[in-house]
Amino acid sequence: MPERPELDYVVPILARELSGLAIIGLRVDSPVVLRVALREPASEVVPGATIEGVARRAHFVVFALRGAAGRALELVVAPMLAGRFSLEAPTARRTADLALTLALSDGRELRYRDDVQMGKAYVIEAGQRRNVPGLEHVGVDVLDAKSFSRAAFRALAKTRHDQVKVFLMDKSALDAMGNAYADEALFEARVHPKTFVRSLSAEEIDRLHDAIVTVLAEASAEVARRAPPLDEKVRDFLKVRNRHGKPCPRCGSTIRKAGVHGHDAFFCPTCQPDERGSAIVDFRATLRPEAAVVEPPAPAPAPKPARKRHS
Repeated sequence: MPERPELDYVVPILARELSGLAIIGLRVDSPVVLRVALREPASEVVPGATIEGVARRAHFVVFALRGAAGRALELVVAPMLAGRFSLEAPTARRTADLALTLALSDGRELRYRDDVQMGKAYVIEAGQRRNVPGLEHVGVDVLDAKSFSRAAFRALAKTRHDQVKVFLMDKSALDAMGNAYADEALFEARVHPKTFVRSLSAEEIDRLHDAIVTVLAEASAEVARRAPPLDEKVRDFLKVRNRHGKPCPRCGSTIRKAGVHGHDAFFCPTCQPDERGSAIVDFRATLRPEAAVVEPPAPAPAPKPARKRHS
């Protein structure tokens, strides 16, 4: 999914470009992505509304709308795995992954694209965030130094009984990491992704806190520096994510991949050792060829002497 660094880049651009514009048309190419928690269909309430602002809330993009007779609405988009936005001229080619289009009063279109159709767009009354799963209760902002202190992170960790990667990806606890940056933070902190939170030492918890802040802040700065198009995800600077089989940038060992509660996790078995036995890892597979020990084959057993036959 788009994670904190991508959304911190995309959302301010959408806010700058769209605030004050009216929506003059709605086209739904993929009905499965649209959820409407109103009595009326979206086609009756979205066209004619004005976009008053755009904000990020955890992994959601929230469009504040002012509809007919001053009615306050929200269009809430959860991009999930593959969702992305683009601002296009109406004449621009419509791609096969196009899911939702807002025609705007300045002549452009805001297009939401999703080639796997996992993302969702919700139309709700303003403030009725309980109607969107995961939107009402959001965790601590990890880039807010006042609220996300080492002490606050230790207190959160004490309440957890799951594996550390599951904890990092829980948006109701922490705002906000997905698969990619959870892997990067764990690599920076030298913590195995399957480690149970309760088994982390105080020093490891503090190290993980610092890694979360460093990784997300540096990634946000790098994405902003690159200034990619809205629909382009820049992650070629990540150290372990999607680098299975490649050398660790820190120690040279081979990056491994494991499953963690339905998600994949990339890690270095040397920098992030599974010291607590929380996962089964074949460390022999991580040896570089020059470091591997090759044992000679066992000698073949000597043939047994033939038995004499008596007539």
